[in-house]
Amino acid sequence: MSIPSYAYSTEHLEAADGGERYIAHTGAYTGTIDYARAIQSSKGAWGVELGFVADDGRKPKYPLTLWTLSADGKRYFGHDLLDALLVCAGVESGLKPGKVRYWRWDRELGEEVEAVGDGYPALKGKRVGLLLQRELYTTAQGKEASRLNIVGVFDPTTRQTASEKAAGLEPKKLSERLASLKDKDSRKSSDEALSRTLGAAAMAGGSGFDDFADAPF
Repeated sequence: MSIPSYAYSTEHLEAADGGERYIAHTGAYTGTIDYARAIQSSKGAWGVELGFVADDGRKPKYPLTLWTLSADGKRYFGHDLLDALLVCAGVESGLKPGKVRYWRWDRELGEEVEAVGDGYPALKGKRVGLLLQRELYTTAQGKEASRLNIVGVFDPTTRQTASEKAAGLEPKKLSERLASLKDKDSRKSSDEALSRTLGAAAMAGGSGFDDFADAPF
């Protein structure tokens, strides 16, 4: 490799200040929904994948997912959170499927690329507050990893939860939850991780849902 040259750039100045490029910690964040994509797990469960950009420009390293319905239509807790999101974002019309533009990771290019798929256009550009919890877990391959889960939703301006907003109450619940919310540790023991790895290897075979391999539904 020859001696490199360096261009004048302002793109990474915040990182140089010691700031973080991604949202990585448990906490309350306000921002805008970039897209809402309809997804389905290998076992048939339905969910909504959210592209979220915080007010400071950061976003989760991986999209946030609300699992809403089982393959046979059973309601999951994620559906409750989606209901709350619609209230806090002011989407009274509900969600109807349509085409959306979203970002996905291209393994060959090694970067994010724009794609078009099924989703919910009504959520694009809506401001919302999300209570995120960092979860430590063990992957199907036995490796340790972390992800962010949505565990609450609130109005980005008033900081009311959905129930408080609907009832016209003062915002109290968010601060109470933040005071006790900590990282969640779901990591498996070494024996459990080995068993899971062997089971995943035995069941692998083109499910078409590599991104949702760890979904329990």
